[in-house]
Amino acid sequence: MKGAAFFHDPRHRADGAMLLVTVFWGLTFPFIRVAVRDLHPFVFVAARFVLALLVFLPVVLFSRRTRQGLKRALLAGAVLGALAWAGYLAQTMGLRTVTAGRAAFITGLSVILVPLLSPVFRAGRPRPLEIAAAVVATFGLFLLTDPGGEGITHGDLLVLVCAGLYAVYIHAIQIFLRKEPDAFSLTFVQIASVAALALLALPLADAGPQHFSGMAIAALLFTATFATGGTFWLQAHYQSRTTPQRVALIFSMEPVFATVFAYLMLGETLSGIGQMGALLIFISVLGVELLDRPPARPEGDA
Repeated sequence: MKGAAFFHDPRHRADGAMLLVTVFWGLTFPFIRVAVRDLHPFVFVAARFVLALLVFLPVVLFSRRTRQGLKRALLAGAVLGALAWAGYLAQTMGLRTVTAGRAAFITGLSVILVPLLSPVFRAGRPRPLEIAAAVVATFGLFLLTDPGGEGITHGDLLVLVCAGLYAVYIHAIQIFLRKEPDAFSLTFVQIASVAALALLALPLADAGPQHFSGMAIAALLFTATFATGGTFWLQAHYQSRTTPQRVALIFSMEPVFATVFAYLMLGETLSGIGQMGALLIFISVLGVELLDRPPARPEGDA
């Protein structure tokens, strides 16, 4: 009976939905890692977002509110879509040479980069704990890239670019959301922008013939539906029912899930020193979410 009551609690259901989002995101790393063995990253990103666009198309066709919100969301969606396209492309290219778990922990550094970029977007200054977390995470990244072995690779740098772009994306979406655009309209324009940019960039790839293997098709279907359409639906319906702190804490589990799935699906493991680096990054991200809280506003403040 207690278990049933747990799932009837709206906040617990919301936490479960956000955990499922994190699981989906964690699964994308090994899926993409497998797909880019057969498909060029430019081709994969284009195919993924064209499929995602088709998934969202019925929402636009059958929702009058979404159609009416498209014009208002056009500028914001185009800017966010450009940032997302560059980030997804950098990450996908990096996963050609970087293991899924390693890429996930590097991507997770975006949580540390967000407060460090706050002054650029006039969103305050980073707090001492955030600066300390950045220092620890940087050392963790150094260990994660196995300084005694291959060290920092070109693929690592590409995934790090993805983390930086995602941190910029988070600040940008906060700015645009102040204008309160329709959520589905904004998402549709973003996905359409990513798809358009990816298609326009295809001639630059010089990809040659592509092999749409069974695993590549499975990766495309999963990332376009569950990891794009599915995660947005879950976030749109459940994220507002829990607290931002709990959401951020749950999302910090993404690289952990990615590492587990990479081991189960691909047999990938981190070296001993790489595991120490991953642990330091995880502790840094977790520490920021658990220990750093904005000061409470005095009563009566607007």
